[in-house]
Amino acid sequence: MMDNILTVRELNFKLNQILEARFPYIWIKGEVTNFVAASSGHLYFSLKDEQDLLNCVWFKRNHQDLAFDPLTGECFENGCKPSLAKSLHDGQEIICAGKLAIYGTRGQYQLIIEHAIESGIGQLYEAFEKLKQKLSREGLFDTKYKKAIPAKVQNIALITAPTGAVIHDFLRIAKTRGIKSFIHIFPSLVQGDEAPQELIAALEKAQTHIFPNTKKADCIVFIRGGGSIQDLWAFNDEALARAIFACDIPVVTGIGHEPDYSIADYVSDKSLATPSHVAQFLWKDRHTLMQEIDDAEYSLQRFFLAKYKYHERELAYLYRQLKLLSPKNALNEKFTYVTILTRHLQRAIKKIFQDNLTKLQLTRQKITRHEPQFNFLQEKIRQLNKEIKIYANTAIKQNEEKFSLLQEKLQQNFLAYLTQKEFALQKNSLILEGNNPRKPLEKGYLYAEIIGKKGSVVKSVRDVKAHDTLQLHIIDGTIHANVEKIIPVKKQ
Repeated sequence: MMDNILTVRELNFKLNQILEARFPYIWIKGEVTNFVAASSGHLYFSLKDEQDLLNCVWFKRNHQDLAFDPLTGECFENGCKPSLAKSLHDGQEIICAGKLAIYGTRGQYQLIIEHAIESGIGQLYEAFEKLKQKLSREGLFDTKYKKAIPAKVQNIALITAPTGAVIHDFLRIAKTRGIKSFIHIFPSLVQGDEAPQELIAALEKAQTHIFPNTKKADCIVFIRGGGSIQDLWAFNDEALARAIFACDIPVVTGIGHEPDYSIADYVSDKSLATPSHVAQFLWKDRHTLMQEIDDAEYSLQRFFLAKYKYHERELAYLYRQLKLLSPKNALNEKFTYVTILTRHLQRAIKKIFQDNLTKLQLTRQKITRHEPQFNFLQEKIRQLNKEIKIYANTAIKQNEEKFSLLQEKLQQNFLAYLTQKEFALQKNSLILEGNNPRKPLEKGYLYAEIIGKKGSVVKSVRDVKAHDTLQLHIIDGTIHANVEKIIPVKKQ
């Protein structure tokens, strides 16, 4: 048991750890009392409510001028704001932020302050957060309800104060960019207790206003210059937020400067940092438009070149196919075949004569060796020569006749084959011409495809559904059409 005895310092240390773990950073509201400003620059005071007190210390290093709002984290646009430490006094209600710690010398806990603001501003932020959470839970900020801003706006309903630099900046940008646009200003208060009702009334008028081109507004714009949370409070009105949400025309807001954000910004269809940003968003500058035109021209050139090369390759392929089917090629092949047969025949005839000549020479050699029998054989040789000549002439004539018959038959067969192939070629040409998809188009017919479906040529009403987008091909181009109604032909 003695091992568990703690010193006062150890106990304070452990309690300090518990406080830091349980309350690492807290916000506390109360009234300043017992305020003391030490010569070191540190401030000592207590925060009290109806019954209790909390000791506080605000060290000099922590009460420097503020460059940002400690509640929202937003940076101040016009530089640092003076620290509240310079004007702190007894009886002042403030909101403090810091961490709890044990001050061992006195054995009591205290709040070490890092930030402090006046309670009135804190109440505005608290009301802002409560309304923001309420409307968020109801879905007024959901992106699914936000309406798209038209890519090209012509009629602008502008709700703002009729005087001041804000409207002049907006109109200056509109003059250089918003060519052929109509801007109708609906003047309204943008600050004060009466401002929300005037803004709502202006919004209602803007929704029904008819512009010189007999059309309603393409979008409604709220703009206002920057200011404190009190200055912008009119745009945190719940009734105004609900009116913007219920508006059937897209609403664009440019309220305050970049760090400012109001309830109207959350509920609008598009929120921009400043009024000038709204004007720049609504109308593109000429350089951007020229760049878009150049991009479109480049894309069109690429598409045309791709189409041209595709048809060029297709034409080359068809030319090769027609060249293979040409009658001239078939005729050349048959002529080559006849030439080869002629050469074979000539070599055969030459071989027969050569063989007979060899036999004759051998016979002569035998006669020379058998001279006593020469006279007897000479007559036989003469007779043999006659027979050989007769045989040779007969064989040649027969071969010539066979060759002539063969050549004539080959020519007839070739002509018949050529006629058959020409007929087949004409038939295929007629079929090819009949299957040419452009022929029916020349007669006023068309064929349709469903956009977005690969290989979706429409052959029946069953292939099409309502609201499909069709690409109709005619002789000189294509037409895009939406299917509104399908009427099948009744069977007889």
